[in-house]
Amino acid sequence: MSEQPDEIARPLKRAKKRNALKHGVYSRDIMLPGESFRGYDALAAELDEEWAPEGPTERSLVERLVGLYWRKQRLDRYERSKLKQRVDQIRDYNEVSRDRQNLKNWGMKLGQAESIEAVEEILSQLSPYYVELITEAVPREAQDAAAWGPAIGAYFSDFELNDQLEGPAQFIAIVNPDLIENDMARSDRVDEAIDRTIKRLMQVKTAKEIFPRMRRNADADPKLVNVPVLTDESEQIARLPEKVEFPAKPMVN
Repeated sequence: MSEQPDEIARPLKRAKKRNALKHGVYSRDIMLPGESFRGYDALAAELDEEWAPEGPTERSLVERLVGLYWRKQRLDRYERSKLKQRVDQIRDYNEVSRDRQNLKNWGMKLGQAESIEAVEEILSQLSPYYVELITEAVPREAQDAAAWGPAIGAYFSDFELNDQLEGPAQFIAIVNPDLIENDMARSDRVDEAIDRTIKRLMQVKTAKEIFPRMRRNADADPKLVNVPVLTDESEQIARLPEKVEFPAKPMVN
């Protein structure tokens, strides 16, 4: 039985999606949301221009540097995003706390209303958001005309209130020392890997400069030193000093 068009297209779409997430020139790193191939290419071009790799060893080390620097930037973005997330969570917590306090305050006023008209008059002073919360919690249809206000008051009187986080309390809630230390440890490990890769790259470049020079010196023609060869005995004697002085014999008493 032949495959249906949808069954054929599905794996092709998956493969296309995977290919779109990968960079095909310098690395196999996956692009995450918020990242771009353009930024990766710019980083790779800058490091390639800085180190000018020659040969597969240097290119491999520069490629590793690109990946490490990209991970370093990714960690920085992760830390900023996580900090922003905590700030948003505290902001939402404070907003919920304010809403609960406001609903409880208005619930006390509504609890004193003795008619539907009085309840509706108070509700007209509130935002649509608060009106919707109140009427969903205590529907008018479920209460007698005179009991609607007191029922609203009784419902919101049971609200438990949380203190809002402000000032130092808000700062402490946002800044978690344990999380900061973990982030710093991860960042330090990447920095150490970057330093090791740079050191290795410099060693390779230095070795390439030194070894050819040593080979050239080793292959150079040796210099000959002319040493005179004396074959004639008379010539050897002629080269002896003309006068040879001997030390005087010691006097014997």
